[in-house]
Amino acid sequence: MADFILKEPLIFTDGTGFDVNPNTQIFAKTSGIDVVFSIAQEVSTSSNVEFADLTLTDKLILDNDTFILRKNEITGSFTHTGNLITSVDNTFVHNGDMTIGNILTAEKIVSEISQSATFFESGSTLFGDSLDDSHQRTGSLSISGSSISINYGSVTEISHDTTLADSNATTLVTENAVKTYLNTGVGVFQTYQRKSFAHTGSFVSVSTASFAAVTASAPSGVTATSEDDFMFFVNGAIAEYDALNIQQSGSYLYLKVNNDSIGYDLKDSDEIVAWGKFDNPYYLDFDGLTNEVTTNFSGSNAVSLNKTYSWWMNSTHTARNYSVFGYGGNKRAFTPNFSSGRPLMWNGGNWYVYWEDTSAQDDGEWHHWMLHNDVAAITGSKLYVDGTLIEVNAYVTSGTAGVLSQALTIGSYQNNSTNTGRHFEGSIREFAVFSGDKTSKAGVYYNSGSVYDLTGESDLQGYWKMNEGSGITVTDLSGEGNDGTIDGATWDYIP
Repeated sequence: MADFILKEPLIFTDGTGFDVNPNTQIFAKTSGIDVVFSIAQEVSTSSNVEFADLTLTDKLILDNDTFILRKNEITGSFTHTGNLITSVDNTFVHNGDMTIGNILTAEKIVSEISQSATFFESGSTLFGDSLDDSHQRTGSLSISGSSISINYGSVTEISHDTTLADSNATTLVTENAVKTYLNTGVGVFQTYQRKSFAHTGSFVSVSTASFAAVTASAPSGVTATSEDDFMFFVNGAIAEYDALNIQQSGSYLYLKVNNDSIGYDLKDSDEIVAWGKFDNPYYLDFDGLTNEVTTNFSGSNAVSLNKTYSWWMNSTHTARNYSVFGYGGNKRAFTPNFSSGRPLMWNGGNWYVYWEDTSAQDDGEWHHWMLHNDVAAITGSKLYVDGTLIEVNAYVTSGTAGVLSQALTIGSYQNNSTNTGRHFEGSIREFAVFSGDKTSKAGVYYNSGSVYDLTGESDLQGYWKMNEGSGITVTDLSGEGNDGTIDGATWDYIP
């Protein structure tokens, strides 16, 4: 074949994104030469093609199975920087992950994945779509609306009103408001919420039992005390309250039984016990200087007889503490800590008995004391504290017992004493005197630390409960009529 020689030189030159090799060579040879034309990247249907700029007049489809753009659809993950604007009339659907690096502004956002939350342009929000949804928040929460609704109930405010005067059903009060109110505003209610006490009753008739006790009075605004505030036991069996009525008459509470409803009559041999809201137990405080209670029990010049004394006592006085009771003269009296802390019972010169020291005489707690004073044979005297026998320390029997020069005085060794060294310092209640030896009942009368009502007990000669709470008279509940007169001692009560 003949050679073709061009009249003018043929020059191949590189263009933008287009390579020629060899480049710029003049083709005027008579022999053949290979020229390679190429661009910077592959452009096959499976290639990853990159463009610096892209101008579209119709549409663009990119599909590499990872990121796909199609009509009304974006598939795959991508990061968008800048503004993304869609028509308000169209719906934007994104099926992959979306990360927004700046502010997202929307009239309403609705999430329908595992939790439901709706945000409105007005600032209103809606969280959850069922009652079992739980929502957690970290940080402070400020609510400026008029109320909070919980289970269809509303809370309108948190109040610091320490008087609770508004009685608002939609107000929550603060801890400080409640504390202040309880400390200053409900003393009368705290008084009523007292402990319950037990009392033993006495037979009056087949339908009535009597208790030497006073029911707790309810303050204004509180339902009055009724039989519903008590339990009554007959021989250990509880009596049905709807067949009972109670009646307060002075210092006695009467139990009225509907015999037809309860099904039986009360008997003289029945043990009848009441448990409920009786008045707080009162007691008398003695100052150790001049305070005492005088009585007419066993008047002057009476021959000393064997007796048992039962009482409850509380004292913190650790020095010599004259006298819990006496009959005139310092050698006719009982002293709880006379010498070296030892309790002493005087019956006359060189006629007395010491017991071992006991902490009950000055530990500031209430303790039950029972003393059997054997005048004729001083060695037969016994002392029990809280139902426990106290060991004897010493007997002195070289003298003889003297007569009782005065009637019984509680809190001093004699009536109307001005001797400050012969008075008891502490508190006393439930003072009783029995004929003979009653120490077999020391544990019963101690009653595990609860006062045992001695009304109606056999051999009872004098019984001053000291539970009146006011006035200058303490009533003798033994039936002997030896009421006591308070001289200086003051009332207090056990809360």
